[in-house]
Amino acid sequence: MAIKRSAKSHGTPVRKSVTSPGLRHVDVRAAQQMVPGEVYVGWLCKNKVCGRVIAVVPPPAGAKPESAHADDQLAAIKCPHCGEEDLYRWGARAERQYPAAAAGT
Repeated sequence: MAIKRSAKSHGTPVRKSVTSPGLRHVDVRAAQQMVPGEVYVGWLCKNKVCGRVIAVVPPPAGAKPESAHADDQLAAIKCPHCGEEDLYRWGARAERQYPAAAAGT
């Protein structure tokens, strides 16, 4: 004997997943490309041991400008210094001075 069920679902409601702003691909400068004392646009590494500047490679001349809603996007970035990968908000970029190398490294 088959169990009859109504067309309406009485179970748990289907939850919609929260839409994330999407991941953005970002080119970062290699550690060898950065000069101590220079100012670069980017983030500070979230790794407490590292904490160094992760600089964004500037877009080529003539590239189309970014849209205003792009500040909410996340970027999965691998630190060029320690290799740790983390998520960074695109809108949290700032100009940061690249520190001189610490003695003994």
